[in-house]
Formats: sequence, C-alpha cells, structure tokens
Amino acid sequence: MAIDTILFDLDNTLYPATSQIWEATVLRIEAFMRERMNIAEEDLAHLRLDYLERYGTTLSGLYQEHRIDRDEYLHFVHDMDIAELLPANPALAAVLTALPQRKLIFTNASRAHAERVLAALGVATAFDGIISLEDLDYISKPDPGVYPLAFSLARATSAAGTLFVDDQARNLDPARALGWATVLVGNQPNGGHPHIERVEDLLVAMPALVE
Repeated sequence: MAIDTILFDLDNTLYPATSQIWEATVLRIEAFMRERMNIAEEDLAHLRLDYLERYGTTLSGLYQEHRIDRDEYLHFVHDMDIAELLPANPALAAVLTALPQRKLIFTNASRAHAERVLAALGVATAFDGIISLEDLDYISKPDPGVYPLAFSLARATSAAGTLFVDDQARNLDPARALGWATVLVGNQPNGGHPHIERVEDLLVAMPALVE
C-alpha cells in the first residue's frame, strides 16, 4: 500500500545531533532538577540518565517519581534561543516540499519547542500539524500506548500507509509492531529498521514516496 501519512520525530531527526541543542537541553534539565527540586549536583547526571532509560524521557521519570509540574518543566527546559543554535536548512525544506504525503511532527517535546525548531529550520509550512507531548497526555515514546493515539490524531488512514521517521530504534519498534513503515535517521544501531543518515536522504532511499 502506498504511504499517505508520514510522521517525523523532531529533535535529532530533522536536524543532526551535532547541532548542540541536545547538550543545551541537558543543561536545562539538570538546572531544573538542581534549582527547582534541590537535587544534589553529584546526583543530577545519574538520575537524569536513569529516568531517561527507565521511563523514555527524564520528564516522565521526574513526574512518576516526584509528581513535578510538567508544564513548568517543559517551559523551563526549552527556554533557549533555538535560532542561535539551528540555522535554516533549505535542502530539508526542498525534500519535505517534494513529498506529497500528509506530514506531521510526532515528538516527545512541547508544542512551543516544536514550533520554534520548525521556524528556525524554515520548514514550518511543510507540515500539516504537530503531535506534541501535551497532545499525548504527556505519554512519551516509546510507550506502546502512545502510538495508537498519535495515529488517531494524525488522522492516518491505515497502518500500512503510515511511515514513521525517528532517530531512535526503540521509538520505531512499537510503530513497526503496529504495521507502520519505519525509517531510522542518524548513527544509532538500526535494530533492523531501514536507515538513512539525514532526512534529506529520504527520497534517495525511498523514491517510491514521490513516484
């Protein structure tokens, strides 16, 4: 069946991990834990990584373990100058524009952060919508329960007609289990998923998307 809906992850997928946005985000996460939660400096990195591994995101871990205000966390963590860290990408814009499918962002980040990233990249008008963490009742990938909700919010017509593009194989695995097509972006172990280095390579790897 032809693909008619493409869901794209945002961070480290639409732009490379070398952009330093993740590093800046980590600093903001640890600042939140230190300043708002009074967690000792020597415990920050361990706890952040432990929650990330066990819950999918540090936010999920902090909420489950400490019942933090999730909106306050998202505002604090994403309070950075994205435009300074992320230049416009005309090549990415051209590839996205060439794709005739409905295209949506499917992210563990907040809507405000997604909007700032898309604006900085110069690709905001290429997308038909954003499925953000708030839309998903703060359930994060790779929780299997979030994928049917994202599918419904995307108004996708069929599993076989849905493609999901992400930089983490563990985020792609639940989508593949539901029958979605998947593509891994970047240099992480691919877990058997089709792999490309950059979203800009998508049409080369999958020319049928525009044929």
